[in-house]
Formats: sequence, structure tokens, C-alpha cells
Amino acid sequence: MADNQKQERRYRRTEALLVNGLTTLLQEKSIKEITVRELADLVDINRSTFYLHYTDIYDLLEKTEERLFQQIQDIMQTEWTGKADSTHFYRFLERTFQVLAENAPLCSALMGPNGDIAFLRTIEDMFRNEGLKILRAFAPVELREQDLQYAISFALAGCMGLVGRWLKNGCPETTTHMAELLLLLLREGTSSIGTPLLEELPQTAGVR
Repeated sequence: MADNQKQERRYRRTEALLVNGLTTLLQEKSIKEITVRELADLVDINRSTFYLHYTDIYDLLEKTEERLFQQIQDIMQTEWTGKADSTHFYRFLERTFQVLAENAPLCSALMGPNGDIAFLRTIEDMFRNEGLKILRAFAPVELREQDLQYAISFALAGCMGLVGRWLKNGCPETTTHMAELLLLLLREGTSSIGTPLLEELPQTAGVR
């Protein structure tokens, strides 16, 4: 039992080293420019040790992203799915920001110029369906399906921009603050945090 525990700890330490090394390299170059040799040299392990864990660099990236996705999916299932109210949605946001903060260097690299665009699209797709349910339930007016799709795309782009800026800045604000801010922005729009950016629309200009 003790030997198995030692082997498991050693395995996890090596995985952590590889993920940290990948994060460092992604801050400098794209995934297609990273080789197993330079990653192994960076974290001071043999290439044979790398291949005990992963088949290649892309396998390492894919499995690293999958672990992040699974953490967020678990939070979504617990706090958000089937619960269209602000309390549960806030809990989902706060716990998601906690996961992002715990993996901040990696998430920042994945969302950066050398990151994986597929990672961002997968995250957006995870949120799209539940977000559409909320829009359908609470939109002040009935919107056609295409306008709902535009609305959720607009909201997701804003969410990703906010998260990306927070990560790039080094996560200076607390996860609680960021969850509250994002909920406020999604719920109230620009008018809730200062002078409205848009003049009141004429009544004839409403979307139908």
C-alpha cells in the first residue's frame, strides 16, 4: 500500500511538472512549436518519463483541458443546471472563478495569443444552452430565436473578455468580487454601474 501511494504521488508530481512546463512554454509560443524534448528539458525529466504519461504534446494539452472542463462541468451540474435563479447562478460563478484562480497561469496561457481557440469555443458551448434557458425564461419581451442566439453570443463574449482581462492582470480581485461584478453586468447592463451608454430608444424602435 505504501509503495502504491509513493508511486501515485510521484506520478502526480510529474504530471504537475509537465502542466506547469506546458503553461510556461505556451506563454512564449504556440502548441505546434513546442516539442517533447524542450518540455522535458525545461522540467528536468527524461523524455521516456513523459511518454509514460502522454503520447505527445497534443495529448498533454487535450487531457489538461479535459480536467479543467470536468471541474467546471461538475460545478455547473451542481449549482446551475435546472436552477434558473440568481442565487444558484451566483454560486456557479463564484465557484467557477475559484477554479480559474487555482489554475490562473494555465487558463491565462490558454486564453492568450498562443492559446487554444478550441478551448475557448468549448467553454462557450458549455454555457450556451443553460444561458439560453435563462434568457427564454426572463427576457422582458419575447424574442425570436435568432435574436436569442445573438443575445447569448453577446453575453458570452463579454464574459470571456472579463475573465481574460482578470487573468491577464493576475487575478487581483477576489473571486467573490468578480462573481458579483459579472452577475451585475449580466443582469443590469451598463446602466447599473454608471451613466448609461445608450440613450433611451424610441418606443417604435423596440425589437419584436
